[in-house]
Amino acid sequence: MSHHFRAVRGGAVAIAAILAVSLLTSCSGTPADPGTDPSTDAPASVVTLEFWDMAWGPSGVYDAKAKELVDAFNAANPGIHVNYTLNTWDNWYQTFAQAVAAGTAPDVSTGGGFQPFGLQTDADAILPLNDLLAQWESDGTAADFKPGTLDYYKDTAGNVLGIPWGMDIRVWFYRTDLLEQAGVGVPATYDDLKKACDAVHKLGSDTYGIADGGTPHWTFMQGIAHGAGMLDADGNAQLTTNPKEMAALEYIASMGQGGSGCINPSATTITQDDAIAMFDAGKAAFVMDSPSFATHVSEDTLKFAKVLPPMANADGDKLGLYFTNGIMAYKQTKHPAETLKFIDYWSGIGDQLILSGASAVSPRISLDTKVQAGADPLYIEGSKLWGPPTSLPLYAQAKGGSGVMNTLDGDPTMLDLERALFAGSPSVADAAATAQAKLQGFIDAAK
Repeated sequence: MSHHFRAVRGGAVAIAAILAVSLLTSCSGTPADPGTDPSTDAPASVVTLEFWDMAWGPSGVYDAKAKELVDAFNAANPGIHVNYTLNTWDNWYQTFAQAVAAGTAPDVSTGGGFQPFGLQTDADAILPLNDLLAQWESDGTAADFKPGTLDYYKDTAGNVLGIPWGMDIRVWFYRTDLLEQAGVGVPATYDDLKKACDAVHKLGSDTYGIADGGTPHWTFMQGIAHGAGMLDADGNAQLTTNPKEMAALEYIASMGQGGSGCINPSATTITQDDAIAMFDAGKAAFVMDSPSFATHVSEDTLKFAKVLPPMANADGDKLGLYFTNGIMAYKQTKHPAETLKFIDYWSGIGDQLILSGASAVSPRISLDTKVQAGADPLYIEGSKLWGPPTSLPLYAQAKGGSGVMNTLDGDPTMLDLERALFAGSPSVADAAATAQAKLQGFIDAAK
């Protein structure tokens, strides 16, 4: 499985040279004759790459655009032919893991936000892209990426396991009408947010400060917002060992059913779409979602919906959370140079995917500028205010990502913790201790 990888890794200089040639060829106005191997003057066969993509947007729209972009790459690179396959999210990780185990992995794919870490930890399956990053740092491409985003897929050894093409930024939104009715201003701190939520809840028993449900994103984000996060600098769990992380959990619980009750009690059972529907119906003043939020609410709601600017924690810091959608290469590929060339290309067309319905924000400044030219105000302001460097990765304090992130992506541990905080039972200390033990167990198992 690693034979082809070792063959091209004979040294960092060797693969860097291959990459440099491939990237220069893709940028040159006079590409090499695809019918001839320059080193032998012999006819060169067409290299075939298998590209597995995920359903990032509406069926029949996103995938049609993605296929069109693959066809454009094929037309511009007659020596390479990329086969496009669209995968669904049903059992997505198992689909890739089984292909890796069977020796039938694609050359390149998109996938879950932490998929490269998971497949590398579980099967040593991912081809590091260090040399692509080095090339981009040399030719200036790296400067087009927003702060920190190219480091997102670095593991603790410093290897780049993927390249982000899109970001999922967590953004707080609020309704001006409910804050006015409650007689409170726009929160500037997290203490202000709690006070505003409690005031809104007093407007009626079925009106809440915050609508939530379906994901553990608030628990993820609040730990970072408080200046901590789930993992410490050594990559160990710190849900119970870092006072700031515990303060974040206690903060969420203070608004749940064991506290003031200003979070909807249905938060333990409903979906994110249900939470947005509550906000849309005027039954909640605040909700967390992506910058693409405007597409999920009514025109009437858009008259009152605003982006809540990042709030200060007790130390005065304003922090948030983002995830990325990445593209990765596999060690099973027999064509690493051509695979890297395709990744270089795919990184540069993310704006077209987003404009075709992919729910994401481009990590590249130039591409995001193109998207924002036709975007709604909430998207523009949300991505600007809550994107990097304000927002940080889920492993904010750790030295890099790991397979543990991928495990958590498919495990209910953190969602169970958040639901316990909402419900007010068990206690924050007990709920945190249970999650701490499970999280540290995942970490220890991966060592």
